[in-house]
Amino acid sequence: MLACQVTAQYRNDQKSSEAVAIGIRFGGNLPYYSYTDNQALDTLSFDKLMNRVRPMLGLHVEIPLFNGIVYVAPEVSFTVRGDNRLFESATWDTLVNYQAKVNYLEGRLPISIAIPAAKWFKPYVFVAPSFGIAMPTVGPFNSEFSQTALNKAFPDQNVSVDSTNMARYDYGFTAGAGLGFPVDFKSFKMVVKLEGGYHMGFRDTYTVTEHLEQTQAVNVNAYNVKGKRLR
Repeated sequence: MLACQVTAQYRNDQKSSEAVAIGIRFGGNLPYYSYTDNQALDTLSFDKLMNRVRPMLGLHVEIPLFNGIVYVAPEVSFTVRGDNRLFESATWDTLVNYQAKVNYLEGRLPISIAIPAAKWFKPYVFVAPSFGIAMPTVGPFNSEFSQTALNKAFPDQNVSVDSTNMARYDYGFTAGAGLGFPVDFKSFKMVVKLEGGYHMGFRDTYTVTEHLEQTQAVNVNAYNVKGKRLR
């Protein structure tokens, strides 16, 4: 996860270490699924790096504690997670891209600890428990599993993500570090933050229906429900 945050809306006559601020957050994810007890899927190679980047966008409120040493920043964001891997199809004798793209409405509670440094930049580390809801397939926010051949004719397939093939709720944990850059304007102050972190999901995203083999898989060659699928 790479993100940029713009936190603003506190007056110049306030100390930034005492001010509650609001801000926006945007950036990108490089998501993938971790498969437990399923080496065949977990060892599939990934697609090109740029084809795997997914967007994220959110709003947060930043609350300073202990004179600005600790910050709590409740956040709501839209983020896209999933997977993008390649496999050899024995049936069609071709290399196939197998992609899972799932949209989440996610709530996080980042807790940041500031590291003393110069006035013009503020390093920090953070941890953030999170809870996500997989969004239904509607309009431009389309969540789906898809497969596409890369080097010959192949019947492309798309299957909508719903409650039969994706757990509706998910929870996880993010840890990372960042840098804040204070910017003073005439009537208010703003902080631009750049941060990176690693997110780990704890809940199996396979559904009971999938484990009971009652769901038609989009790709019988790569889609093998075994163990757990963690985001």
